[in-house]
Amino acid sequence: MIFWLLAAMAQWAPVAGEWRYFKYWGEDGKARAVEHSNEHPRVYRFWGPPAPARTVCAIENRPGVYWFTPDGRSLKGTFPTPNPGEFNVSARVTGMRGFEATAAFGGSAKRVGAVETLYFADRACSDGSVEYGFTRDLATPSVLAYWSTFANCSNDGASLCRKTDDPALGRDFSNVQQENGGTKVEHGFRIYGLDWNRRYTYRMFVQGGGFRVEVSRGGKVARCAEREGAKLGACAFEKPVGAWFPLDRIGSGYVIAGTQTAGEPGVAQGSAFSVSAISVARNQESGIR
Repeated sequence: MIFWLLAAMAQWAPVAGEWRYFKYWGEDGKARAVEHSNEHPRVYRFWGPPAPARTVCAIENRPGVYWFTPDGRSLKGTFPTPNPGEFNVSARVTGMRGFEATAAFGGSAKRVGAVETLYFADRACSDGSVEYGFTRDLATPSVLAYWSTFANCSNDGASLCRKTDDPALGRDFSNVQQENGGTKVEHGFRIYGLDWNRRYTYRMFVQGGGFRVEVSRGGKVARCAEREGAKLGACAFEKPVGAWFPLDRIGSGYVIAGTQTAGEPGVAQGSAFSVSAISVARNQESGIR
């Protein structure tokens, strides 16, 4: 009851503005790409290689995030080659408190590598961004609700993102993934027990010093568990975040939905990620527009 009261205090509205559509895939052995179309397919499928380099979202350095290859070659001004995928990026939204979407994380795969994702990023290109949202690998029986900093910077000693502009490897070259918290800090949890053949409304928004996460269906909270095989309960959670995660930086950004394929996961025929009714929340009391 308390959750519904808090949720009611937020103003929920569809994401306004133009969505950008991207698709990278291979066809008859040739790399193909669609960028900046006005399409918004709502159903995202899984595509194979080869994928071409992007012609948008050039890699750019900024204070605290400098892009290098593991051997020290600068990547500034280059374009990344994405994994095969299909996705939409919303127009920039301001005054955000969270988002929700009705979606079916459907399909299956023999091996990991086929990912369905629905998330917020404070940067349109998801280049070392602050993120939170939901993702599912088709080879797993769960959806991951997560929050992350410096996403896509890699998280090992050979990170492509460094916190210094010096290309030489040294004590200050270290990666910036989950900076000040380390990669082992808590940055999400898994949700088990949902029916992948059904659509649910996935909601995640800021509450206090963390996130409120809820999955519902037909206006009622669904039943799920945080561990595989555990007893199902109300699929609503309050999760605090560590000081390393900048809650103050997620009031403005983008909602992104789509799929991505890495390697040869063996995706089952007909697998797809279906998304609709994406909305964002603003704090009613703040008067933010």
